Amino acid sequence: MEASENELSVPVDYVPGARGHAVLTVGPDNDGGDALAVWRLSPTGRAGGAWVLRFDEVERNPEQLRRVMSMLQDRCLIDWNEEAPTAALARIAEVLPAELLTALQGNIVTIPELLAEISEHRSTYAAAMEQHRASIKSKIAPLAWPTEMPDQQDLAGWAARAYSTAASPVAARALALTAAVASTAQLWQDTEQARYRRVYLRSLGDPQPLPPRWLARLREAVASTSLVSA
Repeated sequence: MEASENELSVPVDYVPGARGHAVLTVGPDNDGGDALAVWRLSPTGRAGGAWVLRFDEVERNPEQLRRVMSMLQDRCLIDWNEEAPTAALARIAEVLPAELLTALQGNIVTIPELLAEISEHRSTYAAAMEQHRASIKSKIAPLAWPTEMPDQQDLAGWAARAYSTAASPVAARALALTAAVASTAQLWQDTEQARYRRVYLRSLGDPQPLPPRWLARLREAVASTSLVSA
């Protein structure tokens, strides 16, 4: 049995207790200068602020960078691996307050681990459906996802191509990461909607805006900042 569309409720962007993510990328700006791109994202990958700061200007006037980075202190840095944001932080470590640097270094998530968590839940839901199928006599349609899980290289390639004509290479990479985060969050929301349409799968819980481990990491970033500020 499937539910109607108006019975489904998966929050699109507001996630209680979570502020979101941040993207840091290093590369040439539109003039070829060495620059840092800083993108501030919502929990589901919606951009809510973007800055491109040249390193030579940061050396002359670090205050702007400090102001921008202070807006990220309760967010998780996100990238394809932990090395990239760690390296970006290393470039500006001497400029940042020690508490902020420590908070950012301790709150890094990667897109591959988020994709893996969504895949785990899809497998769990499919197994629960098969168990239900075995317990009844009537036939039920297979559990179909609106979008199949992409290979991480395919997702990265799609995102990079989508923003290949950005104003600068450093902005292009930040935009591509933003697109990949938003796409990953959408994969989860598609997963929950498909699951919740099956009434017999509702016992697995109400629809959630993000997978449990992902959501926990975002909330931990907020909680750790609150402890430092207290």
